[in-house]
Amino acid sequence: MSKYIFTTILSLFFINSSIAQTHTLDDGTVLKEREVVNGLDVPWEIKWGPDNHIWVTERSGQISRINVETGEQFPILNLIAQLYDSGESGLLGMEIHTDFNNGAPYVFLAYTYGSQGNASEKIVYYEYDAEQDALINETVIIDGIDGNSTHIGCRLLAVDNTTLLITTGDAQNWNASQNVNALTGKTLRVNIDKDSDDFGSPKSDNPNPNSYVYSIGHRNAQGLAVSPNGTIYSSEHGPTGDDELNIIIEGNYGW
Repeated sequence: MSKYIFTTILSLFFINSSIAQTHTLDDGTVLKEREVVNGLDVPWEIKWGPDNHIWVTERSGQISRINVETGEQFPILNLIAQLYDSGESGLLGMEIHTDFNNGAPYVFLAYTYGSQGNASEKIVYYEYDAEQDALINETVIIDGIDGNSTHIGCRLLAVDNTTLLITTGDAQNWNASQNVNALTGKTLRVNIDKDSDDFGSPKSDNPNPNSYVYSIGHRNAQGLAVSPNGTIYSSEHGPTGDDELNIIIEGNYGW
């Protein structure tokens, strides 16, 4: 299935209709919509998986594979017991390694933990075990990112086989967005080269090769996409307005 068809499926994914409907665009393109699955609890990340299923995170802590044809849902990880799930926090971004079917069966996740006033965020990865149909063996990449019930991001995007991008919100501390030593209010870059001895480390061509920080001055970026020519776009929530669509390069975005 092409990415364009998948995008159409996502846009129609949660339409509340059990009866298939057909729409014809001005150019003659015919679109059909139908309900695939319902009852999900704040589906925060939706990815087309390497198994031709949709992989979904629910902010309350569950990850599932969903058969697009039948709507059958296969839970593969439950983190409910260990999350801090309040407001905008909980189980957030997910990315599947681009070499998943070639020796890198890794799934990257972002989630918050702790308690009100003492919340943190971490970036981890799991291995997918096909026999168990489960994500196993959590490995922490980054821990102790300042958390909150709001403004904690957090979107993940593998731009290629070696680079993972991560957006973090300012965790309601906007001054930290300008602090290059803090991980909040940033875009982070991580090495995910499966053949590297430094898997999970900062990218060596980051502004500081010993730091994950790539760009600073972000408020609460929650959208990431890469274009066919490699341009990276990020959508950022503004303070009751002034939302931004940015092209992400090394630099300061002003918050």
